[in-house]
Amino acid sequence: MSALSETRTLAIIETQSAIAARSPTLDGVMALVVSRAQQITGAAAGVVLLNQGNEMVYHVVSGAAEPFAGMRLDVTASLSGRCVLQNEVLLCDDASDDPRVDREACLKVSARSILCAPLIHGEQTVGVLAVYDPNAYVFGEADVTTLRVLAGIIATAMAYTGKFEPHRRESSHDPLTGLPNRQAFDEQLEREIARASRYRGKLTLCLADLDGLQAINDNRGLAAGDAVLRTVATMLRRLRDSDQAFRFDGGKFAVIFPGVDYVRARTAVCRAQKAVERDPVCLGVALSWGLAGLSTDDEETLLARADAALYKGKEDARRTPVSSDTRRDQLAAGAYSAKR
Repeated sequence: MSALSETRTLAIIETQSAIAARSPTLDGVMALVVSRAQQITGAAAGVVLLNQGNEMVYHVVSGAAEPFAGMRLDVTASLSGRCVLQNEVLLCDDASDDPRVDREACLKVSARSILCAPLIHGEQTVGVLAVYDPNAYVFGEADVTTLRVLAGIIATAMAYTGKFEPHRRESSHDPLTGLPNRQAFDEQLEREIARASRYRGKLTLCLADLDGLQAINDNRGLAAGDAVLRTVATMLRRLRDSDQAFRFDGGKFAVIFPGVDYVRARTAVCRAQKAVERDPVCLGVALSWGLAGLSTDDEETLLARADAALYKGKEDARRTPVSSDTRRDQLAAGAYSAKR
């Protein structure tokens, strides 16, 4: 293990002191450590990625990673996923010729040099602390040691708060679809609005509802209705890498589009709506939706505008005979969305 310089050692001690003085939440600890990891290593970006099933999710971000909060990577096809599976610090000097990385994702976020350290909670590796940079051969032995020590600070906070116990995940996720629930949505929307406002970025919110789900439950049974919900959840989860889908209750869902304007969000939701129409599992149901773009809103106002857009779309649909062609025409005209 490389010895740390006095400057780096002091920076790490200051990080620990700041955490002790502020007593932040676990996410607050992660945010502070990610920012310090980026600064100390001189990287362009810092990220905490958490392991969710077969995906690694950008959970806390800093620097050049800010626009990519919520992005998902395949565990088996990414350096962060390999870091979790192997439970060891991994260094990529040049992503352009390293078979361990997801090259498409690296190009998207401009990551050429990547350094990942595992986050260990109990006996389980639950995520990674990572830094990356658009230049090759940026990180050395001192950076490896620094990231390992900083990852240990996050692991200590995890142990103290118990945030990663199984019951904690159950309280924030819908057990049927695996999507985050309404509580998780409220917390994430607040964070995304704050981030968009701070950096003058774009943000679009979608609320969606499944029409005809109750009839499926009544006529074909709850198992068929559950299959529809899981299928739609998968479609919404895959809309875009950096988007975030949530299940409220019944057939109602939400999708947060960070960094995405109204027009691009509408295109993505139209694609999901058409996928629902064509999927045999979803025969007999249709997806209604409403969009609202961020202006000067707080969470409640943005949510209310998206909800109003959703129910306006439902009213418009009730006045028109529902067929696939009609619904497609309405979608093309934006009848299921509201722009401000």
